[in-house]
Amino acid sequence: MATIINLNEVRAKRRRPPDPRVDEAFVAAWESIFEALELVETIQTPRTARARELLLRGLAVMLERENRRLGQCMR
Repeated sequence: MATIINLNEVRAKRRRPPDPRVDEAFVAAWESIFEALELVETIQTPRTARARELLLRGLAVMLERENRRLGQCMR
């Protein structure tokens, strides 16, 4: 059985002053991808399983790029 997370509740708890190191486009893309993940995890078919796999692969690429960008900001 899966754990259901309400993204609106999580976002409300995490509201902080803006950090200049945060790329707002990254945050917007991240939130959209998590919403898509919520959808494909609730409907389990072979096609949604493939969609989930692709979304997770895309998240890995995004995280790697963001980590590199943050590493450059810290130097």
